[in-house]
Amino acid sequence: MTEQSILRPLDPGEAFFFMADRISCMNFVVLAERSGHLDPERIRVGLAVMQQANPLLQTRIIWSAEDGLCFAAAPGKPITLAFRELASDDWQAVIESELARPFGENEAPLIRCLYLQMRSPERSVLALCFHHSIADGRSGNVLLTGLIDHIARGAAAPTECQPSPLPPMYAMFPPRFRWAEQPDTAEQVMDGLMGDYKRHGRLTRLPWLSSSESARIPRFIRQRFLPETTQRLLNCCRQHGTSVHGAVCAAQLMAQFGLQSTDEPATLFLSCPVDMRPHLEPVQPTTPNGLYVSLISAAFVVDASTNLWDLARAVMAQTKRQLERGEGHLFFSMYGLEALPLAPDQMVRFSKALLSTWQNTMVSNVGPVATIESDPAVEAVSFALCPMPYQTLFNAVSTYKNQLIMNIGYDAGKVSAENANAIADGMRDLLLNAIGNAPLS
Repeated sequence: MTEQSILRPLDPGEAFFFMADRISCMNFVVLAERSGHLDPERIRVGLAVMQQANPLLQTRIIWSAEDGLCFAAAPGKPITLAFRELASDDWQAVIESELARPFGENEAPLIRCLYLQMRSPERSVLALCFHHSIADGRSGNVLLTGLIDHIARGAAAPTECQPSPLPPMYAMFPPRFRWAEQPDTAEQVMDGLMGDYKRHGRLTRLPWLSSSESARIPRFIRQRFLPETTQRLLNCCRQHGTSVHGAVCAAQLMAQFGLQSTDEPATLFLSCPVDMRPHLEPVQPTTPNGLYVSLISAAFVVDASTNLWDLARAVMAQTKRQLERGEGHLFFSMYGLEALPLAPDQMVRFSKALLSTWQNTMVSNVGPVATIESDPAVEAVSFALCPMPYQTLFNAVSTYKNQLIMNIGYDAGKVSAENANAIADGMRDLLLNAIGNAPLS
């Protein structure tokens, strides 16, 4: 690899997801479900236009002792389009297989496209699969909806115009949260973070999560709330001083508590990706694509008397405190990923640290996805990701056309389908019972 082909080192967040992907594939898929079929040639043209407008879709990742972990230019590598015809509407298994297929070493580009076409009834699914180091859920959804708009309107062929890439997330941290420049203050924040992690004592063991099992079998369970139900949930959240995200997190913790073999209170660990764009200076856009998320985690006590709305408020209040303290800006630095060059021999230490992560459950909520006005046939836009070995679930939450969609991902090699479905059904029932017959307005 020539020096001229290297664009820049991966920042600590990007490096985290690249290295974590080598432990357990962290591809994520964004997908649109629609009635009717699409023209594959129009998809190819749209992909070329999208790729030209997003510099990170024209790169590979290289790793050497000399240069460390870097993005490198990979011109002339178009996004592949896989086209499959299915006899039935059973497309979910194909997406699950996509979650199990990692990108190869030095592969370019770090995105692929999948078009699934069903014959009876005529339906289709268009999906983009990303290496997590180049995108997050929000930017991935923006790329997918933009692609569908290009297809619907008839995208022009790509031009020679090459936009500038966005800066890496760490370069945009506000001065007060540039922890590498303030080691003493960073240590104090770290102490507070660890204190919060342990604030309720030892976490409750989850015997039904087999983290050490080597088999990895991505699966996801879909829960979809109709617009009326979603509106009632939104209204109730406002009435109770919380958010849909808080309510979903509370329901997930409470449903997981339902698997415990006793009625004793359980201390459970919750993790959530947070969009860091509002916490950067200046605030960064969602396009071109990039990775602008961090992770926030906290412990919560749940028992048989826990009230969903109380827990939802507690989740949101805790998240707000952690972001205000700069814990989102600190998370990736906890893994020693700031020193450059980041050499391959650091993988062993990173792997040991990551796999010692406490068992947790994850909720990733990208919020409302903009309606694609140019293609009214699109009925749903959502995303999916398989959990890491130490995670019970990865709940990928989005809202499209006022429908709340939860793709509740689990690893069938580590959690049984029976237990995963019990949690998913429990979450649905808890949310529906909490909103009851709440008015629409």
